[in-house]
Order: sequence, then C-alpha cells, then structure tokens
Amino acid sequence: MTNRTPISARLLCPVLAGFFIMGFCDLVAPITGRIAADFPAEEQTAVSFLPTMVFLWFLVLSTPVAALMNRWGRKATALAGYALTFAGLMIPWAAGAACLLRWYFVGFGLLGIGNTFVQVAVNPLLATIVPGERMTSYLTVGQIFRNTSLLLLAPLVTALVAWTGSWRLLLPIYAGLTVVGGVWLQLTAIPEPPCSERTAGLAECFRLLKNRRVLLSALGMACFIAGDVAIGYLSVRLIDNPSSILTTTGFYACRIVGTLVGAWVLVRFSDVKYLAWNMAVGLVLAVALIFVRNEAAIYAAVGVLGFVMACVFATFYAVATKAVPERANEVAGLMILAIAAGAVSGPVCGAVIRVTGNPHAGMIFVAVCLAYMLWAAIRLGRDKNGK
Repeated sequence: MTNRTPISARLLCPVLAGFFIMGFCDLVAPITGRIAADFPAEEQTAVSFLPTMVFLWFLVLSTPVAALMNRWGRKATALAGYALTFAGLMIPWAAGAACLLRWYFVGFGLLGIGNTFVQVAVNPLLATIVPGERMTSYLTVGQIFRNTSLLLLAPLVTALVAWTGSWRLLLPIYAGLTVVGGVWLQLTAIPEPPCSERTAGLAECFRLLKNRRVLLSALGMACFIAGDVAIGYLSVRLIDNPSSILTTTGFYACRIVGTLVGAWVLVRFSDVKYLAWNMAVGLVLAVALIFVRNEAAIYAAVGVLGFVMACVFATFYAVATKAVPERANEVAGLMILAIAAGAVSGPVCGAVIRVTGNPHAGMIFVAVCLAYMLWAAIRLGRDKNGK
C-alpha cells in the first residue's frame, strides 16, 4: 500500500469553506420564482434574466481574473471575491422589500462578479494543498460543502417565510457567513506559488483548447453548469404546489450523498468511467421527466439526478488540470469561464415554458446537456494523451 502525503486540516478547512460560499451564486435560480411574485406580469420576462445576471460575469471576467491572480496570488483573489459577494447579497436587502427590480440586478450582478473571483481562486488554492493524484477526490469533497449551502436553501426559505413572512432574511444570513469565511481564510497562512508579473490573456487561455482533453472538459463544464442551473430553475415548476421548492432540497441532499460516494469511488476507480455511468443514468431520468406527472416520481427522479451529477464538476476540472498541470491558473480561468453557460438556462427554459405552456418541456434542454457529457466522458475514457 502506497504512503500518502498527509494533508493539513488547518489549511484545508478554510479553503473548503470557500466552496460553501461558492454555492451562494446558485441560490438565484431557485428563488427567482419568489422574487417574481413581488412584481407585475409585465416584468416577469425581466425577472427570468436574474440568473443570467449572475452567470454572465463568468464569461466576461474569468480569464482576466486568472491573469490578475498571477499578480495578486490565489488567496488575495479569493478575499476580493468574498468582499464583492458580501456587497452583492446586501444591496437587495438594504434596498428594502419593496425595492425596484434594478436593485436585484445590481446586487446579483455583484454576486456573480464576486463568485467569479472566488471560483477562479479557490479551486487552484486547493491544488496547493492536495497532491495531484488526489485532486479529483478532494474537489469532490469541496462540492459537498458547496452543495450544503444549496441544501440549506429550501429549509431556510421555508422557515423564514413561516417566521417573518418573507424569504429575504436569507440575504444577510449568507452575507454574514461570507464575512466569517473571509476572516478565516485571511487568518490562515496557505503556501502558494510565487506571484508573477506575467499575465495570461484571453488568447493564451483559449490556446489551451488545442489540448483535446481540455477542450472536451471545458465544454463538459459548460453543459454541466447549464444543465444544473436549468434543473434548479425547472424543479420548482415541475410540481404545482407551494411545497415544490422541496424538490431543490431533495436534489442537493442526494447530491451530497453522491459526493460522499464519489469521494470514495474516485480514489479507487477511473473518474471518467464513473462519470460516463452517471451521465447515462441522468440522461434516462431527464427524458423521463419530460413525460412524468406523478409527484412522488418527480421528487425521486430529481433526487437521483442530484446524485448522478455530484462528481461532474470535479471530474472535468481535474481532467483539464492534469492535462496541463503547469498552467493551473489559466485552466482555472478557462474552466470557470465555462460556468457562464448557466446564463442561458433561465431564458431558454423560460422561453420553452412560455411557448409550450409546459414546464416539463424544459427538461429537453437538460437532456441535451447530459447527452454531451455522456459523449465527452466516453471520449475522455478512450483518449489518453489529448494531443
């Protein structure tokens, strides 16, 4: 049995807390319906673009932030993201319950910018602590923390509505947790590669796509995020009753189970083979949800979707990083840029629902995303060099 380098819990824990804070950008899609209830019908189309306002910034800023990170360092970049995340959460809260829609766009825009900084920095920051051969497993552990923040969303919203009549207290609660995470990271001395004056431009990041494994993984990441946001957007609409937000709880609870199982599986078996099996199951479920109307079956199918999508982010990210390990910062920028694909999910699914009058039809978009991820996993399993 090979000896493994011990990993310091003192260094690991504040970095894993960053994954928890990453999850805050994903709260926008599930609560869009509650925000929409506060605005007249003529503003409903605009409300559906709130998730786009978050994910747009991953497209615009990922590679510039990766370039800045070479100068600033990974920890400083993450801390800048925490500050912006705090501001983004507090602006709609400070504007008041009767605020204009523009304050949600401003706040969620800052939330997206801050989360771009956090995601670009925290993933490679984890790589400074964890050996390369254990990267996929620990990225999966990081996703447990991210999914926990999403798992808590529905119970928190339900409790806050029961106690205060509104979900909005969620915003300062998550803002306060962001401050705690930032202070914890600031007080932890984490070794990093030396900062450099070299900045990687957009062209240099895209040049990495010449490596086939990086290309397949980046497109896979885009499909994963687009499908994931679409599930969050659709799951609360698949069941027509006030408790439908609990589909989100089931989705992320099962995802946590999936990450726990995945963290064990991925240190023993091929990550891309495990991904392929999961995507095959997910594709079958997505197609089934186009037709299924039984509430229990919908809860079960959405939950299993959460399980099978648990290790997708970690697998694609780790495959790309291991393909060009000397360019970890640029890979981070490129892979986080792919998260911008989440910006299309709300408008596309919203348009499908308006045209068909059927929220289940939106699952066609999810099925297309899963089909690509299945194909990419099979190709990555066959392709060993990626040149």
